[in-house]
Amino acid sequence: MKTCIITNSHPNNDVRLYYKLGTSLSQLGEVHIVSTNGLVNHHSNPYLSIVSTTTPIKALPLLYKASKALKPDLVICVEPLTVPVGLMLRKSLGCKVIFDVHEFFADAHAERSRFFLRPFVKHIYLSFERFLARRVDAVTAVNQEILNQLFPGKGHAKNLLVMPNYPVKNVWDYQCDIPGALTQLCAMRFDLIYIGGITPNRGIFKILKCATLLKNEFPRLKILILGKFHDPAIESEFIDSIDKFNLNAVIYYQEWIPPEKIGLLLKRSRFGLWLFNPKNRRMRLATPLKVLEYLAAGLPVITIKTPLMQSVIGANKLGELCAYRARDIASGIAKALRIPKEDYDELSARCIEISETRFNWESLEEKFFALIKSL
Repeated sequence: MKTCIITNSHPNNDVRLYYKLGTSLSQLGEVHIVSTNGLVNHHSNPYLSIVSTTTPIKALPLLYKASKALKPDLVICVEPLTVPVGLMLRKSLGCKVIFDVHEFFADAHAERSRFFLRPFVKHIYLSFERFLARRVDAVTAVNQEILNQLFPGKGHAKNLLVMPNYPVKNVWDYQCDIPGALTQLCAMRFDLIYIGGITPNRGIFKILKCATLLKNEFPRLKILILGKFHDPAIESEFIDSIDKFNLNAVIYYQEWIPPEKIGLLLKRSRFGLWLFNPKNRRMRLATPLKVLEYLAAGLPVITIKTPLMQSVIGANKLGELCAYRARDIASGIAKALRIPKEDYDELSARCIEISETRFNWESLEEKFFALIKSL
């Protein structure tokens, strides 16, 4: 079987596309990941290729041409805009098409609009997405809520499968060369680490407020923030706040690094932070990959209390749940930092165990392969 994974926005070495979908499907045959950016690899399976373009829209005919030349049996589309490309390939080649939905696209798209326009933008985008989802051969999604959004009601005859964005087994159990840019950080130990996009809704200023509340009780407190700012104004406010509240010895910031290097910094940290505004629906309902990667590295998680986080972190006693208020978060962090070493080691071991036995990509492969064979 030959599979082609197409994307017009992700690099072809993206973690889900390459290390998960691509690597899994390479067990069934030849896999090609075609994107607008990333790496070129024509020597080992999964194979990587890129098409040169200036915009995601202009990439679509190029993705079609490159994919058609490969003559795949199966096409996996990872954005709504690439689904029409997959449907055209099915018409010309007779291949099967899977839509792999990894986020609430309609909600995310609507958030870019003015507040009063958001309901209309979401409705239009979701209608378009549902139109496409009904025409592919199968839909896989990272959670059940996405499938419920795409297929409201019951009784819809469709090949549907929930494939959470779990990390692969033993994802951080490897030796990795330390890049020069990380030499100083890798010589340190951190109490807390945050990995992900840096925005107010992801709690960046809550973290700074917590640092000011905690630094007297924990004078050697060190917090590492790893990620990209989406807004230059927020980045400026973040830097100014660090200076204003005298947090230069507490807060350490590192821009994005290759995914395979993140383990270097996780292994030098004690607790993972995942703080988000629970009013944001797509953050409230989605299990973030970073939380699961924290667990795989043996890091208990301090996060916001929602039904989803309660079922993952609270029910399994893998960290602390807090209300979305700086004082409550700081209280949860303080409670975690006071844990005796023996209790922490036991908690850390429990995080690794649940990652290896439950929250791992390999546990999903059997159902994924069964879906593909049924097509």
